[in-house]
Amino acid sequence: MKLIIDLKETVQANTERIMQSFLQECRASLQQEDPHKAIHEVRKTMKKMRAFSRLMRGEISKKAYRKTNTFYRDVARQIAEARDITAMLETLKNLHDSLDIELCGQALQDIKNHLVARKSAISRVQINTDKLLENILEDLQKGEAVLAKWKVENDNFSAFSQGIERTYKQCKQAMKKAYKKKSTSNFHAWRKSSKYLRYEVDFLRAIWPAPMKTLENELHQLTDFLGEDHDLAVLKNYMQEMDYERGPALDAIFTVMDQRREELHQLAKPLGKRLLCEPPKQFVDRLESYWKQSLKVLERKENSLV
Repeated sequence: MKLIIDLKETVQANTERIMQSFLQECRASLQQEDPHKAIHEVRKTMKKMRAFSRLMRGEISKKAYRKTNTFYRDVARQIAEARDITAMLETLKNLHDSLDIELCGQALQDIKNHLVARKSAISRVQINTDKLLENILEDLQKGEAVLAKWKVENDNFSAFSQGIERTYKQCKQAMKKAYKKKSTSNFHAWRKSSKYLRYEVDFLRAIWPAPMKTLENELHQLTDFLGEDHDLAVLKNYMQEMDYERGPALDAIFTVMDQRREELHQLAKPLGKRLLCEPPKQFVDRLESYWKQSLKVLERKENSLV
């Protein structure tokens, strides 16, 4: 319950508890022995922090929102390359069973060796020499001052309504744009807005746990489709920039990657259309009705104990 809205608390108390808990999560992740696992966990937590700031953007000042979003975006960017290499290695591994190994085996091994060498270089330079994780730990101290600028006044659903309506609207628009003009950047934009929406729904799941958890699960499935698509696009771009001879093996790998991406686009489309079928205002009004009914149920329970 630590990282979701608790209806028994004020919005201000929820906000302070959740963001402080995220900072604690980041600090704990940075203490892990495996630096690449630490990087993965910290990036994931910072995305959730940025999602929570988006949920609250209609309540806190524009300046506080921009400062929070920019601060955690810039901290996360420091570890982006290390995380991208790990993701590319995992994507390459997942491609293995879909390829003709007799034709593509050597190329796969060469690409893997290249990525492993790059990962080792990042560990040696960024993590060990430049003290990347230690620097991020210091940055988290500055994050305390950023969060201190948040001022929450409303103690009802209106504190969240503008933020989640904006995210839902952006998600709908990004989906439409992605299928109108297919490009890696357009599908990546849809992926990002879908992930923010998923996290925001999860923050609010206490307003009606079972339906909200179902919605979060379906949004999770959507972001998994879009995430795999993005990982394939990043890996393909990296392979194209490598100094590696283009031939039948690489062509075969690219063909399988392109086919899988198209399959993912087709899987994401009906799911996205169903999840984003409402007008944004209607979606938010529905969540607000959950909020009000849940408060009434909570009030009746508390009165019955008196």
